[in-house]
Amino acid sequence: MSQQSSGTQSSNRSAGMMDNIIRAGQLLFDSRVPMSLKLMLPVGALLYWVWPIALIPGLPIDDVAVLIGAMALFVKLATDTVERQQRQQSPGQAPADDTVVDTTWKVVE
Repeated sequence: MSQQSSGTQSSNRSAGMMDNIIRAGQLLFDSRVPMSLKLMLPVGALLYWVWPIALIPGLPIDDVAVLIGAMALFVKLATDTVERQQRQQSPGQAPADDTVVDTTWKVVE
């Protein structure tokens, strides 16, 4: 029974990792996420990946751990930034993307 639950936990972690990868990709192209955040974490993690000095030479374990950690931190910080912007936007203010037409209407019977 414990083997089944550990297998379920492993698949949940894999699904969570895949969700993080997809969400990170979406946030990288989201105009509401500041460019400084887009450059700082993902680019920093990629630079660490190609850096010639490794903590554990011959094994990419530390490189993968840095990439996973940076991706998770980027998703959290970018999501928090987007949510904060949405909360600060007042209800009467038009959205920044100009896709909503503010108008009045009347039902005619």
